[in-house]
Formats: sequence, C-alpha cells, structure tokens
Amino acid sequence: MFDLEAVHLRQLTYIDAVAGAGTFGEAADLLGVSQPALSQGLARLEDIVGAPLFEADGRRRRLTEVGHEVARYAASVLGQTRALAAGVRARREGLGGTLRVGMIDAAFLYLLESGIARFRDSRASVDLRISVDDSESLTRQLLGFDHDLVYVVAPVKAGEHEVVAVEDLYVYGPPLPGSLDGLEWVLYPEGSHTRGAVDAALAAAGIVPTVVGESSNPLVLRQFVHLGMGWSVLPESIAESGPTPLERRSDAIGEREICAVWRPGTTDDLRGAFREIVEDGNLLAAVRPD
Repeated sequence: MFDLEAVHLRQLTYIDAVAGAGTFGEAADLLGVSQPALSQGLARLEDIVGAPLFEADGRRRRLTEVGHEVARYAASVLGQTRALAAGVRARREGLGGTLRVGMIDAAFLYLLESGIARFRDSRASVDLRISVDDSESLTRQLLGFDHDLVYVVAPVKAGEHEVVAVEDLYVYGPPLPGSLDGLEWVLYPEGSHTRGAVDAALAAAGIVPTVVGESSNPLVLRQFVHLGMGWSVLPESIAESGPTPLERRSDAIGEREICAVWRPGTTDDLRGAFREIVEDGNLLAAVRPD
C-alpha cells in the first residue's frame, strides 16, 4: 500500500490533465508548466504508487489499469477541492454557503419576517437554516457552533452582540379593576430573559402577580388573554395585531432588547450580508420610533 501522505495535489493535477489531454506536451501546455516538470511529477507519483501509470501508444500516453484507478481518484479529489474553494469564495462574498441562524419566536414571527423573505429572494444560492428556541438555549447552541448567528433577548451572557430592536411592554387584559394585585396572570416562563424584564417592570409598579399560566410563545399568551383566562404583559406588535387586537391597559411598563449575537472574534461576510439585508439598517427605529 502506497503512502497517501506523500501524494501532492499538484501530482494529482498532472495525471488528471494527461488523462484528459492524452499527451504530456498537451497536458503541460494546458497547465502552464514545462513538460520536464510534469514528467518529473508523474514519475514521482509512480514511485509513490509503486506501479506504472502510463504505457506508450505512439506519441500518446495511455493509462494503465492502475493509472485509471489513480486518475479516477485524482478527478474525485480535485473536484471536491474545487467545490470547497468555490464554496469558501461564495461565503466570503456573501453569495453562497450554509448559514445557520437561531431566533427567538418574536424575531421569526414578526421582527425579521419581511427581512428573511428579502434575503431568501436575493440569496437563493445560500442554504439558510433557521431554528426557533429560547434565548438561553440559542446562546448555548451558538457557543457550541450549532449556529453562526442568533437573535435573543438581553441580557446577553456570552458572545459579541448588537441591539437591533427595543420593544416596549404593556399590560393587556379586560377593563382595569381598582387594583391589579391578586389578579391572575399568564406570562413568559420563569427564568426566561423576557420574564425577567416583565417581573422587574411589575415589581417597579408594585404588582405581585398570581401566575396561572406560562408560555414562551407570545401568540399563546395573547390567546390566553383573548379567552379571558388572565392578564399578561406583551409587546404591542403581538398583542395589537390581527383581526382581534387585545386592549392595552397601561402605558409602557418596561421594555426588552432584542440582540444579534455571534461568537467572539469571528468574521463572516455571509453573516454580515444576512444582517445587512434582514435588519435593513432600520429595524431599531421601525420597532421603537423616537
């Protein structure tokens, strides 16, 4: 068995060219190298393989049986190498490759919805993979190299980040009673980033909520309120959209920041292209105008 580690990509290029051209001279011209250099490279490849790769056929060189096997191997390796180079170049230019993005549900449902459509229309060759999860899980997945970019609720506990949207939070429910104490509430799950912002806002207002239901999906919380099963604190974009908007029962009592997060020290033009197109540079102002 010959030593594969001793085989150079240039030698594989030589045998691939001769297999296609038929003569050493034509192959050398095709590659832009001297015929002696090509002959020496192929002689070294024969030494490594331990068997003749060519046999004379007049002026032409014909592949031996072993030569055919090596040529097929060379074509496969060179094809994969060219595909890799093309993929890296496309990613570097923001035009191709695989991009894995994680989002909280709000980012996917309405904050970035139109931007995602724009990106898919303008970058059809990009293999865009999106998953929706909670902020804690998305951050872990980012650091574990399962995602290239995530959109989560602050505070950001790891990675480099930028705030892309700030959502005001309001109380929604039936007409206001004299006091909000003792009422039944449906809120984001305890321990989630948004729940932290909600708890802080309610505490600042002197409200101690009686929580009877939880969901990480704001559409579920909206439905709870719509069915009269409790009060909630939600962003306007979810609570007041659609044919049956909820009644807002307070001024803004708090806010949550939505951040784009990526691994520290990484540069990626494909990720940059995604952010430029999806966020459109105006997401922060559009969600919360001055």
